[in-house]
Amino acid sequence: MIINHHVSGLLIVFTLGVGLILTLLPAPDVISAARPAFFPATVLFWVLMQPLRFGLVAAWGCGILIDVIYGTPFAEHGLALAVAAYPLIKMRELLWTFPLWQQALLLAPIFAVYEFVLFWVDGVAGAEVDQWWRWLPVLSTVVIWPFWAFLLERIAEFEVG
Repeated sequence: MIINHHVSGLLIVFTLGVGLILTLLPAPDVISAARPAFFPATVLFWVLMQPLRFGLVAAWGCGILIDVIYGTPFAEHGLALAVAAYPLIKMRELLWTFPLWQQALLLAPIFAVYEFVLFWVDGVAGAEVDQWWRWLPVLSTVVIWPFWAFLLERIAEFEVG
């Protein structure tokens, strides 16, 4: 694991950029509704794996970046990522002991919290929200987490090693 290794800030920014590109790529409506949340998954990966370098403020800042790109109200992605990162920070030492597929199951409520905060802010702002399709990214993100986290970890180990 890369927890005990110093990963360069450039690598973190690069992987966040890849996650952002995967999030922003256009997709057909059928696929778009269930698109995994690559950028939030990448942010939460770094919150989990680099606790001294990437924490709550970094997660909030990454969410603000998404808010600027999407033009969303009330800094909703910043709030959602900060709220999702907090329980992850509290339970990260426990999560480090599990393999990636089990981490995915344990992270499902955290991804659900992220989506719930977005859903709640959209509702308060009066935006049209589809209650059922909103939860598909949680499932797809849980499914891709083991593969995405494995890939990010290998890239970081290659850079460190």
